[in-house]
Amino acid sequence: MHTAAVRRLTKDEHLGPEFATTWTTYDLDEKTRTLLAYAKKLTEEPSMIEDEDIEALRAASWDEDGIYEATALISLFNFSGRMEAASGLPMDEVPEGAKMAEAIPDVRR
Repeated sequence: MHTAAVRRLTKDEHLGPEFATTWTTYDLDEKTRTLLAYAKKLTEEPSMIEDEDIEALRAASWDEDGIYEATALISLFNFSGRMEAASGLPMDEVPEGAKMAEAIPDVRR
């Protein structure tokens, strides 16, 4: 699911799961790069988030609503990823019988 979401958001149909670990090698604008650095830190070291991390987002043109939404989405994806891991579900595999279009990778609407 995460990979499909990244492809839809970036409009790059060639991105795969490796983007999560190789994004620093891509030619990204500063606003995106700052958000991804924040997402990495919030995912790997949530207790280390400081005012400076939020200030860096503001300096990269993120407004308060965008910062809040990004934080909520990053946290939600971290929660769902940990639930997948704890339940033994393979990453990005949708359980059989899932009915939500959002849960089906690369659905063309």
